[in-house]
Amino acid sequence: MTSLVILPRSSDAFSAYKPSKNAHIDILAPQAKDKGASGKVLRLDLHQPVIPLDSATKLDLIELAIPRLLAGQPTPTSFHAIANCCRHLVADPRVDLRKVYDNIEENLVNACRGIQRECRASILGDRNGNGNGNGNGGGGKWLGRLVGQWERFEANVTLLAALCVYLDRVYCIEGSGNMSILDRATAQFRKLVWSNDLLLENTRNEFLAWAAAEREAAGPDAALRPAATAVVALANRLATPDDLVKPYLVQTQEHYAAMAATHVSNVETGALGAMEYVKWALDKEAEEAERARAVVSSQVADKAVVIVREENGAKVAARVVQKALDEAMYAGEMGAIVYLYMYSVDSRAFNLFCKAIHDHIETRIRTVISDPANDAQMIESTLKLKRFADRAVAVLFSRPPKNITAAQKEADDQGGEDGDGQDDVAMAEPRKIPQHERLRQLELEEAVRSGFKAGLGSRQNAPAEWIAKHLDAAMRKGQGSGTEREFNALLDEIIALVGFTRDKDVFRAFYASGLAKRLLLNKSASDDMERNMIVKLQNEMGDEFTSGDVMMKDLQVSETLVKAYQSARVKNPGQFKDSSYGEFTANVLTESAWPPYPLLKDGWDFKLTPQLQSSIDTFTTWYSTQHQNRQLSWRHQLATVTLTARFDSGQYEIGVSLFQAVVLLQFTEADVLDFMELKSRTGIESSELIRVLQSLSMGRKGTRVLIKRPAGKAVEPTDKFAFNKGFTSDRIKFKINQIQQDLSADESRKTNEQVAIDRVSVMEATIVRIMKGRKKMTLQLLIDAVVTDVSKRFPPDVKEIKKRVESLIEREYLQRDEHDRNKLQYLA
Repeated sequence: MTSLVILPRSSDAFSAYKPSKNAHIDILAPQAKDKGASGKVLRLDLHQPVIPLDSATKLDLIELAIPRLLAGQPTPTSFHAIANCCRHLVADPRVDLRKVYDNIEENLVNACRGIQRECRASILGDRNGNGNGNGNGGGGKWLGRLVGQWERFEANVTLLAALCVYLDRVYCIEGSGNMSILDRATAQFRKLVWSNDLLLENTRNEFLAWAAAEREAAGPDAALRPAATAVVALANRLATPDDLVKPYLVQTQEHYAAMAATHVSNVETGALGAMEYVKWALDKEAEEAERARAVVSSQVADKAVVIVREENGAKVAARVVQKALDEAMYAGEMGAIVYLYMYSVDSRAFNLFCKAIHDHIETRIRTVISDPANDAQMIESTLKLKRFADRAVAVLFSRPPKNITAAQKEADDQGGEDGDGQDDVAMAEPRKIPQHERLRQLELEEAVRSGFKAGLGSRQNAPAEWIAKHLDAAMRKGQGSGTEREFNALLDEIIALVGFTRDKDVFRAFYASGLAKRLLLNKSASDDMERNMIVKLQNEMGDEFTSGDVMMKDLQVSETLVKAYQSARVKNPGQFKDSSYGEFTANVLTESAWPPYPLLKDGWDFKLTPQLQSSIDTFTTWYSTQHQNRQLSWRHQLATVTLTARFDSGQYEIGVSLFQAVVLLQFTEADVLDFMELKSRTGIESSELIRVLQSLSMGRKGTRVLIKRPAGKAVEPTDKFAFNKGFTSDRIKFKINQIQQDLSADESRKTNEQVAIDRVSVMEATIVRIMKGRKKMTLQLLIDAVVTDVSKRFPPDVKEIKKRVESLIEREYLQRDEHDRNKLQYLA
């Protein structure tokens, strides 16, 4: 009987063999030789081992091979023989395959128990050796050993299953209810090794220790992560992922609950900035997502992110968002706004973000406008804040959302409200905004608007007044070196502020006053810009701003009238010989279309020079011949004069006000005059005369045509003024501005008083109009209707409405119902 040859798993016996070029011929004709071939021809003559054909012997061979295969030891017969035995056993109907599988099951149990004993001994040995009682094995060693045990066991089982493939195909067919060898091995390993209390506790502890170590280091641990990844894969292979995932998620929740509590407390005490906390929360969210996705799974990563957002965001957002928003807005950090928006959305705290925007803007505007000392800077500060808020909203929704990493922080934290129009967060190309983002954008824009409305509404009248003054200054300056587009953008911003104010009638009054002065004194940078602004206001505020159109048309009519006067002078010079002193023009305006300019009264005894008075008298006489039923009323405070002055240095053309001109003309008769003499000669009121003299003697360099003695800013009654014969200027033509504000405090007070009077008239007219249409109404319904109508112009006072109702009842426009005193009737 030929001895059984056991072949090794690998061999270099054929390393010297080189196939011939005619290998296919060699196979067909083994005796043929290729003369061109080189190398040795090796022949291997293996005798087929004789296998006993009885089933009992075959079963014995398989039973002997199974424990050796599971232990990774050589088998008593070849793998081919084992596989052949399995094939014959399957074909023999007398063989009970269940016994074979019972034997395999028993050996699998023994193998797993051996692994269990070895692993437990390893853990207990580590505990005793370390003396720390934690059983971790240190630095992920236990996880590596466990995975190694599984890999060796799995390799042995895989070999056994491959040799017994005939058995698995017949005995474990689908629907038989019998488990395959691999499934049995997995089940036993799960039951005896993985689920062992000591082993599972140690596995869980070391896995969680790895997670804690990475959280402490705030980054991946290159030494421990591979072992953690492998043990998660093992848990998935054994269908027990929850053994690791659940404690991992619980640890995540506990860790960030504690960390968030500590950090938020530091935020509230000032030890930590709120924006620092927001950036920390976003970093931890990204860190946890990366860790779970790389080691566990995407599904677990999503769950971990939800936990982090809940603990770091939703539960503490109310204590963080407002502080963070204030920090970002005051610092002008656009990148910080983006961080906070992402944090708020992730934390389901977008409503808090909107409220924080509203509250910050309202508080900031209230702070600015509550102090009258800030009035001059009120509107510029408000516009600056509005530009930043609008730009922030645009940045948030003009680019796709992205994950912000720690490496991007430094670049994103700079810039913002620096006035150069450059944002530290670059705006991407326009994109189609999803519906849910569009809704957020609308909410945020409304929060910005409502914040400005609440802030500007915290002080009555003043914001509207200063918006009008700011607009007046802009229209006087014009676009300057900027572009027309930039100037129109500025006008649109100012109009937006008008929309935020409740006192639109106050703005209208001051705007009309400023427009009138610009038109009459030629202070406007461009008539086209004025018309453009009037159209903008009409589109935004309605037909209440038609007065600007009336003023412009009035000036056109006046220009036509003056041309007719000048033509008459040319045709009949003899008739106008008394007015030959200079070129005279006048703006003849309809008084009802312009702001009320008072006549010079208290403290004034104004006296024009004979030449100027002659020009006015001549024009008045001519006008009366053209319009017999009209009467001219002169407003000298708006008049301007262009004088030709001769000095030793040459001749100059000087643009001055009428009051300045009257003062300068006094020096044609005297070289030196004191303050009282000038007051007596001109009749100008004292405070106005002081400003006139200051402008003529203490203005900017190149305009000081008078000399004051003694020198000093204050003007005393004994001060003397002399004509500056040594005057020189680089310009032949120049203008001397009055030393006064465009609207004095007295004018401002009078305008506000007039607005209050107009409000009474508006409320009464509204009450009468509503009652005329309804005939009968209850008092409460009438009040509601009046409030709704009048609120478009100014914030109505309910008490004042009731007073107007009582006044109209007394004047018999309305009456109370005889049966119900709360009902009102309109009297035709």
